[in-house]
Amino acid sequence: MSVDYQELIHGYLDDSLSSEQQAQLNQWIKSDPKHARQFASYIMLHDRLRNELAASENDATYVVLPNKPRSSVWGRWSSGLASTACAVLLAVALLWQTADAPSASAAIAELNRIIEANDLPMDRTFMISVLEAVIPPKHQDPNSPERRRPPKPSLDGAVLDVRGSNQFVLTRKTAQGEFFITGSNAAISWAVRPDGSVRYSDDLNRFARDLPGHEDGLPINNLHDGLEALRTAYDLELLPREDSEPAAMRDSEIYRQMVAVKKPGFRGAARVEIRYAESSGKISEMRFEEMSYGPQKITLTMTAIEERNLPDNHFDHSPHHGPEQAVEYE
Repeated sequence: MSVDYQELIHGYLDDSLSSEQQAQLNQWIKSDPKHARQFASYIMLHDRLRNELAASENDATYVVLPNKPRSSVWGRWSSGLASTACAVLLAVALLWQTADAPSASAAIAELNRIIEANDLPMDRTFMISVLEAVIPPKHQDPNSPERRRPPKPSLDGAVLDVRGSNQFVLTRKTAQGEFFITGSNAAISWAVRPDGSVRYSDDLNRFARDLPGHEDGLPINNLHDGLEALRTAYDLELLPREDSEPAAMRDSEIYRQMVAVKKPGFRGAARVEIRYAESSGKISEMRFEEMSYGPQKITLTMTAIEERNLPDNHFDHSPHHGPEQAVEYE
C-alpha cells in the first residue's frame, strides 16, 4: 500500500505522527531533493497562514482598543518576519542535508548489491590482522570484571571460516604456538582448547564471545546482519573509482571502496571500510576501527583469502581435535 506523504506532512504539522510515520516521512524527505523542497514549501505556507490568522485576531483587538501602542503592531510584524525567516532557514537546512542525496542513494544501491553477493551459499575464509589495540580509561582498572578474565589468544593472524550467518570456525594461536579453535555449526557452539577438554554448549553465543563485535550484537562472522546494520546506524559514502591506481587492480578486477561512519547513539565500530569487486560485489577486505573486544578497542582488517565449499562437518568440533580429547557439555 502506497504512503500518502501529504497526510504525513499534515500529521507532522499537527504533531500527530507516530514514530513509524515520522521515520517514513524522514526517509521520504532524504530520498530526493525535490521532496525536501516540497516539505519546506508546506512548512513555509503553514507558518505564513498561522501568522495571518494571528494578525487577524490582533487587528480585531485593535478595533476594541484603538489606543494600543504602535510598538505592538511593529512587534507583531517583526514576529511574523522572524517566523518566516525561521521557515526559510529550515528549508535551506533541509536542502543542505539532502544535497548529497544522489551519492547517498548510490551508496545504498551498492550496499544492497554487496549484501546480495555475499549472501550466496559459499564458504569463505578470512585472514584477520590486528592493527591497533587500546584499553579505554573505563577498563584500565585492573579490578574491573573484564580485566580479571583470562587473556584471550591473540587475534592477529587468526583465520576465520564462515558459512551463512551463524556457522564459523575461528583458529588462533596461543603465545606458546598451540592452536585454540572455537566455532559453531548452527546447532551448538564449541571450543577446542590445546590444554584441556573440548567444551560445547547449546547456547550459540557461548563460544562466539571470542569474535570481535559480539558486545555490540554484531560479531564479525555474521556478514549479513553486519552489512544490514550499516543502513541505519552508519552514514555511507561510496568513494570515487580510481581506475588509474595499480593497487585498485588485481586479476583484471577493479575494486571499489565504501566508507561507513557510525552515527551518534548507535553501537558498533566507529568506522567501517569495505573494499569489494566492482563486477561482482564480493568483499575483498573489511576494516573495522575502534571495535569492542573484551576490555579493548581494536582496529582490524578481515581479508578474504579463499572461497570454496568446505566439508559438511567442517563447522563441527570433531574434525578439529583428536579422539583422545574428552568432550564435555558446558
